[in-house]
Amino acid sequence: MINGWMTLTKCLSSFYVLSGLLGCFVLTLSSCSYEGGNEQPVIRKFTWFSYIAAEDIKATCLRGSKTQYRFVYNGVYNEQVRTYDITQVESDRYNIKISVTEEADISSYPLDINNPDFFEPWKPKISVTNVSAKDIGVLRQTLKDAGYFDSLPPSGKLSSINFYWVISTCMDGKFHQNAYYWPDKKFKTAEFPNLLRIWDFTEIPINPPRSTSKLSIYGTTETKYFRNHFNLNFGRNGFLRQNFVK
Repeated sequence: MINGWMTLTKCLSSFYVLSGLLGCFVLTLSSCSYEGGNEQPVIRKFTWFSYIAAEDIKATCLRGSKTQYRFVYNGVYNEQVRTYDITQVESDRYNIKISVTEEADISSYPLDINNPDFFEPWKPKISVTNVSAKDIGVLRQTLKDAGYFDSLPPSGKLSSINFYWVISTCMDGKFHQNAYYWPDKKFKTAEFPNLLRIWDFTEIPINPPRSTSKLSIYGTTETKYFRNHFNLNFGRNGFLRQNFVK
């Protein structure tokens, strides 16, 4: 947590001299490295691309490293984002931290005057549990069955107003990344979401895929009203990168 806030402080200080909050936000999104603390709304905003690209996992994925998995479900970015961080803590035990962020409902937020937390409406619902190495073996098999290890990532853009999974792993000292987007067949037939659902105790149902458009999400076709609109795509190296859209 401390590292996360320190990272945010460093990133913000670099852009205080810029005029306009939007310019600061866009530049900072592409510059801040994720170092933890994504349960804090401000940190999550400023380090999102680093987080979803799993730069922190990639940087520490060396021979002898513990196994790590990161699943990110984009159910329209402004509506619902689900993250699943799975880390090996012992040879036969894994920790799973699940975080679900939805659109903030400020209208029903009870503010504690004595101890105000103005970011509370934007904080995610978090669930933490442990599973066995055998369970993770089943998860790994579902990824193998879905072509995670031996298929190329999507060649098209992953839009923030669409539905997709981005998965990053460190196994046996090797970093790997892939994605599944709706309505592609691989998305529909993948079994890993069903397994993740069993371990999810947030009690928040997944936002089901549907056809979307800029008009249906933003209520307008004027780009100046597009909030949190961005694309992701995979580079020639097979790893995720961001592409801002305005």
